[in-house]
Amino acid sequence: MGAAVVAFTMATRDPDGIAIVGLVAGGAAVAVGALAAVAFMAAGTRTVKRGAARDAAVARGLRRGVMVGSAVGLVTLLRALDGLTPLTAVGVVAPFFVAEAVLSVRRP
Repeated sequence: MGAAVVAFTMATRDPDGIAIVGLVAGGAAVAVGALAAVAFMAAGTRTVKRGAARDAAVARGLRRGVMVGSAVGLVTLLRALDGLTPLTAVGVVAPFFVAEAVLSVRRP
């Protein structure tokens, strides 16, 4: 759906307004996040076929896909607003890595 939004917007609109740029960035973030979630879920559920472990692997895959999509959306918007530098990119992406590290800690 996100790829369709991006394709339709790019085909029918002139990308000079901030609303159009936001729509394209949001569509791209949704598309990349969905693809990442599917990839993470497939990798996590490869060895586990059913039960609570599979549910946990699916939840981890969805969480990681949402994080990837959010990071892509934020970096894309920074690039569109001419605010993207290596330092701001690290500042935007690093909290996602920290959050994933905190959420992935196994509980005893």
